Amino acid sequence: METLTICVPFFALPGLSSNCDSIVGNQNLIVRDILGLNPLRKGEYENGPYLEGFNADGKLDYVFYFDEVEKILEKKAYDEINILFRAIYKPYQKSTQHIVIGYYSVKNTQGVEIAPGVYAIQGRQAYFVDYNDSLDITDIIVGYNLQDSIMKSNSANHPEYKEWIENWLNHIKSKENKIDEYIERSKLLRELKATDNYKDKIKECL
Repeated sequence: METLTICVPFFALPGLSSNCDSIVGNQNLIVRDILGLNPLRKGEYENGPYLEGFNADGKLDYVFYFDEVEKILEKKAYDEINILFRAIYKPYQKSTQHIVIGYYSVKNTQGVEIAPGVYAIQGRQAYFVDYNDSLDITDIIVGYNLQDSIMKSNSANHPEYKEWIENWLNHIKSKENKIDEYIERSKLLRELKATDNYKDKIKECL
């Protein structure tokens, strides 16, 4: 069986003032919207890669709302699936970008429903790059109205996806893997969010 690559969007934590790096960590590492600051975010759970684990247990979890992803997993038609993550990210005081920042390799197993319509699946390995090594694909995503789309490398209706996705994946693989730093920043932000007055602490960052 072949390996499938799918490219999925998630809402990233927006960029904050660089004066707040000491509070929110290294902002060159683009993480999911852990602090709940992205106005486009939907739902209670942070859609996207949990590099520190959904339960902060060190597992590589991906939490998602997309029925389409779950249907792909249910088919069990592939030995392995690469989940290529593209962040919907707004740099500080700039326009929103769509950037490819990393991927999970997962065994083709069914996702676990952790809440109504919310699923999680574990990755086997992960590769994530910092902002400077990420790939800005805003022109393609916005130009072809793909903001909410799941792009598949085997799409019969859009064979162009295969070349795009493979090029994006190879770009990530060619850069330095910052997975350990990503995990540390994710833990830091979760600890910050757990404090009673975290919104007061980041008020000057927005």
